[in-house]
Amino acid sequence: MSPPDLNEEAVRRGLSTLVMGARVIHLPVTTSTMDVVHEEARSGAPEGTVVVADQQTAGRGRFQRAWVSAPGTSLHMTLLLRPKEHELRRMNMAVSLAVVRAIRAVTALRATIKWPNDINLRGRKVSGILIESRPDHQGVPYTAVGVGINVNFDPSAFPEIAQIATSLMEETGAPLSRLEVMQSFLRQLDALYAALRQGEPLHVEWRHLLETLGRRVQVRWGDRVEEGVAVGVDEDGGLLLDRADGARISLPAGEVTLQR
Repeated sequence: MSPPDLNEEAVRRGLSTLVMGARVIHLPVTTSTMDVVHEEARSGAPEGTVVVADQQTAGRGRFQRAWVSAPGTSLHMTLLLRPKEHELRRMNMAVSLAVVRAIRAVTALRATIKWPNDINLRGRKVSGILIESRPDHQGVPYTAVGVGINVNFDPSAFPEIAQIATSLMEETGAPLSRLEVMQSFLRQLDALYAALRQGEPLHVEWRHLLETLGRRVQVRWGDRVEEGVAVGVDEDGGLLLDRADGARISLPAGEVTLQR
C-alpha cells in the first residue's frame, strides 16, 4: 500500500485546530523530526509547527534509544510548542492522553499508558513520546514534542522488538490511514493543550489509563533508584510510590522497570 499524502495541504484540510498544525513540514526522509524542529525553533517558527517524516534515519526515543520502523508505515512527527513552565510539567500527560484518545477514535482500540509515556496495546508498545525543552534564537524556552505511532508497521520484520512492539494494523488486522491517525492526534492534542492552559486537571483521566498502578516497580533515573508499589499519580503526573519502609513519595518521570 502506498503511503497517504502527509503534505501540508492534506494534513491541514479540515483540521480546524487553534494551535496544532499551524505550519506543516512534510519530509520523505530525515535524520530525526526532533532535529528539524530544533532548527525551525532557532529560526523563529510559529508555535504549532509540526514536522512529519515518512522515514527517519536516526530517530530516537527517551535515553537516546533508537526508534525502529519501516519507511512509510508509521507516524514520525514532532511539534514545536511554547508552554509556560507550570504547563510544561503536565505536557507529557496531555500528549499521551492525545495519543490514547486518537487511537480510540480511529480504531476503537483501548490503549493504556505505561508510566510515564509509553502507549501500549495488550501489553506491547504502539507509541512513544519524547519531550525536549531548549532556548530559541532569542533565548526564549520552547518545547519539542516528538511522537512516534506504529500505524501499518509489521514488528515481526524486526526480531529485536517483535515481542515488545505492535502496531494499529497488527491489532486491527487491516491497514489504516496515517493521515487520519495524524489528524485525530492533532485535534486531540489541540483540545488538551487548551485545557492545560486553562488550568484544567488532566491527571484524573490519565490515572485511569495507567497500567503501572497496583504493580511493584523499580524507578531509575540518574544514580537514584526507588522501589515500591505504584499507587497513584499527582497533579503533574509524578508517580506516587509506597516504599517498603512505609513512606509514600512522588517521583518525576524516570526509567520504569516493572517487577514480577
